[in-house]
Amino acid sequence: MSTKVHPVDQMLPLGQMSLLGLQHVLAFYASGVAIPLIIGGAIGFTQEQIAILVAADLFTCGIATLIQSLGIGKFAGIRLPVVLGCAFAPVGVMISIGNSLGVTAIYGSIIGAAIFMLIMAPFFGKLLRFFPSVVTGSVVTIVGLTLIPVGFNDIGGGVGSPTFGAPINLFIAAFTMLVILVANRYFKGFMQSISILIGLIVGTIVAGFFGMVDINVVYEAKWFGVVKPFAFGLPTFNIEAILTMCVTMIVVMIESTGTFFVVGKFCDKEITDKDVVRGLRAEGVASILGGIFNSFPYTTYSGNAGLVGLTKVASRYVVATAGIILFCLGLLPKFAALATIIPKPVLGAAMVIMFSMVATAGIEILQKVDFSKNGNLLIAACSIGVGVGISVVPDLFSQTPGVIQILFGESGIVLGSATAVLLNIFFNYGKEETEVKAAAEVEAQEAASETV
Repeated sequence: MSTKVHPVDQMLPLGQMSLLGLQHVLAFYASGVAIPLIIGGAIGFTQEQIAILVAADLFTCGIATLIQSLGIGKFAGIRLPVVLGCAFAPVGVMISIGNSLGVTAIYGSIIGAAIFMLIMAPFFGKLLRFFPSVVTGSVVTIVGLTLIPVGFNDIGGGVGSPTFGAPINLFIAAFTMLVILVANRYFKGFMQSISILIGLIVGTIVAGFFGMVDINVVYEAKWFGVVKPFAFGLPTFNIEAILTMCVTMIVVMIESTGTFFVVGKFCDKEITDKDVVRGLRAEGVASILGGIFNSFPYTTYSGNAGLVGLTKVASRYVVATAGIILFCLGLLPKFAALATIIPKPVLGAAMVIMFSMVATAGIEILQKVDFSKNGNLLIAACSIGVGVGISVVPDLFSQTPGVIQILFGESGIVLGSATAVLLNIFFNYGKEETEVKAAAEVEAQEAASETV
């Protein structure tokens, strides 16, 4: 009697896995390389040094994605179709450390904070009782809603672009969205599953007729490059820098936990506390590698979670294939440069669709919640309101100390998530055990009925 293989563990034909993996790479690429570009420019790196950062980022992203999707025994790896990339939350902290203490202190703080993640992961897994559906649904919704503006900024042409909001940018973005929707509506099977990739390719080709594609970067890139450990010197370990980075990595752990639940929802797989621990450990291991190979802290990318929801392809081996492609791109700068020619409006259109899928997944989780009990309506309303509100008004914390600005002013995800957790404790802590157990049984029955 054969055992049915869960979609997460399904092996697809090599050709399909390669194209689906490439789709993940293209969807991830712009956001993935943005952080080394931002940090390198902010701390005064030369173009050659920034190129080292980008190559190191791709190289380590590949290794990190393989660790997370395939796992390291029972120690690390959530074994779901997730792509790991540089985390956005620590960017401000790293720039501050780099400008005051130097780049070697950045890598020292990354390695120190990554070890902190490994130590904290088992304890964090035991905190899952503070993440019922009302909390996870709110956090996932906040993650999706606060990321949508990132896509719209790219649709406009990129923040600071002299042509931001130009009609041609809007036309190319709308055309790309239309291609993705048409492909998803009229194509079937495999072709439907690569609708994002089709949109990116067709959108880039059309944008090329309007002079929006510059291939000079491909000509100028080298064919082969080796990623060297500690290319900028041995790391220096400053206690204050490490502690600041540790606080920021707690935010990364919260964001990643929310993304784990998103992917679990898309893959129809229950996420347990052990899964969360292994997933966070994988990010800790990956972040240590980031400190060694001149890259940065790693997190599970919610944008690629949205791609899983859109394509309905849950195989983790597809994402492992993406990890291999990223690893190779880190060693082949000329081929890596090909992905950089995708115009921002094209990529922004795809990002808006994927991030919206993440927000919708959060709303689906919230549908399980009984909003007539335990202040659940206020928990969801206040947390989502805080998260989205801060993202809309980013200068709200401009008069507060720098640490507060870094933690809460960069993104509404952090404070919105904290609001959901704290309000859930406020309304539900100390409830009778039978009441909590009954609520858990109701959620389990609803989940089972959905599976059937």
